[in-house]
Amino acid sequence: MGSQFLDLYLVDPELTRARLRGDFPDLADTIYAASEPPDPALRQAFEVMARGTFVFLPKGATHPDGHLYGRAVEHLLAKLGRRRACLEYYPDESEYPLWELGYGKCEADWLDLPRSDSGIPTIGWRSPATCRALSYSIGRALAEGSFNPRYSPEATLREAVAALDEGSSSGYGLFAIFQG
Repeated sequence: MGSQFLDLYLVDPELTRARLRGDFPDLADTIYAASEPPDPALRQAFEVMARGTFVFLPKGATHPDGHLYGRAVEHLLAKLGRRRACLEYYPDESEYPLWELGYGKCEADWLDLPRSDSGIPTIGWRSPATCRALSYSIGRALAEGSFNPRYSPEATLREAVAALDEGSSSGYGLFAIFQG
């Protein structure tokens, strides 16, 4: 049984949404002119965003370039983010709060990405209210010792609580990317 990784990004969702809906027609050129540009294979995904046609991608359906769109959004989150956390744990449905954080339904309807054949990455946004509820659940599990350290180490749970509390208090929520 190997652990998996869940990246959490604290980013103003409106900044991300603006880029995905085409509010920045020079998005691709700006991103590739940066000192650390992404993989050139992602350029097409950024051009789709810049044209404002991202919203017309098939939602939830498998797309041959689904992984490219996911990686492009991941790049945006990394560049726009105020904070990033990386949780290492073994995803198990019995560890509900972490399962929900990683696999719960995305709460931003504008971020419904096409799927990749590989299933990597899975990206979702958790609202401030959801962050608060998940933080409470994880905090309670820590206090009661009602978690399985084999699946969810205590240090991971504490890091999750810190990130969730910041997502809640900032009013931004958190973007979660399960790397699989």
